[in-house]
Order: sequence, then C-alpha cells, then structure tokens
Amino acid sequence: MVFKRELENELQAWKASPHRKPLVIRGARQVGKTTTVNAFAGSYDTYVSLNLERPEDLRLVENDLPFRDVLQRIFLEKGVQRRGETLIFIDEIQNSPRAVELMRYFFEDEPGMHVIAAGSLLEIMMEKQRVSFPVGRVEYRYMFPSSFSEFLAACSEQEALSLLRQVPVPSWALPRLFDLFHRYAQIGGMPEAVERYSRSRDVTE
Repeated sequence: MVFKRELENELQAWKASPHRKPLVIRGARQVGKTTTVNAFAGSYDTYVSLNLERPEDLRLVENDLPFRDVLQRIFLEKGVQRRGETLIFIDEIQNSPRAVELMRYFFEDEPGMHVIAAGSLLEIMMEKQRVSFPVGRVEYRYMFPSSFSEFLAACSEQEALSLLRQVPVPSWALPRLFDLFHRYAQIGGMPEAVERYSRSRDVTE
C-alpha cells in the first residue's frame, strides 16, 4: 500500500495531544493498520515494532518480569537505543493477555513514551480470555477498508476528490463521480486491491 490513509491525520493529532494515552487501533485483518503505523513512525526519532505473532517477539512480553525490565529487554533485544521521541508499536496484541496488561504501565510509568497497539478480533479475545484493556488508560481508533475519498486519492483523481468535498456537489460533476464510485464498488476497499488497481487501472487484476 503506497497511498495515504485518513487515519494518518488522526495519528498526527494523537501525537500532538497533551492528553495522549496509549492508543489501540481496532480493525479487521488486512485493512492497513500495520502499514499505516509504519508510515507514521517515520516522524519519530526512535521506533520499536513488536509483532506478537512471532515467537521471538511474544517472549519479550510473556514473562513475569517487572515492567521496567520488560521495557529494557525490548530495547536490548531489538538492538535499539532510545533517543528523542520514541514510538513502540505492539502489533497483533490479541495474542498476549500479558501485553494488554502492560498497557496500563505505559500510561502510568512512561507517559512520555508513545505507544500504539493494534489487533484483529480483539473483542473475541477479550470475551474468550476475559481480558480487558485498562479502563481510562488507553484510547481507541478504528480503521476500516479504504473510503471512496481514499480511493480517489490513490488513483490520482484529485479534481474528482476536490469536487466531492464541495457542498453541494456540482450537478455537472455527478456523472463522472458516479462512474468512479461504481468502479470503487467493484474493486472494494481493501488496500491491496486499491493499490493494484491504482497502478494498472485493470479491474480484473
């Protein structure tokens, strides 16, 4: 996925907020959560990413170590020296109730560190394992498949996007916008499909 997602603007606002809390991004698989966070991470001096589907990353949080030791171990084993603004991204957090539990300590003991977690099927995990995110210590955003506006931007349809944002939309622009919307409906909003179409303009691909 090479096109900008609207969630990136929300992440920038979250980063700048004086009331920022650790952030949990919810959304189905393959909607672009990881790619969007990785792109956003470019605005930080230090970035550490954990994918809890990987055993080597899972073992960094699934232990009985105190929070400070867990944090030190993450930087040690990732070979990263913490400097300046730091972002830690915990991907596929649904695989570790212990990682969910640690979110409260990021809020309480490391408020200057920026932390984002993402996962799929979080509600199922929370119900089956009776795990819940610490109330009042995290905030949430939802990520959905690509919107029509994102589709237009990905396809470099800047004039159509500008007209779509006008209220009311000029009547003479409606036939072209409807044509584009029908193509968006054919392709669907999954980012990989949108990205491929934006390159090839071939709906069969």
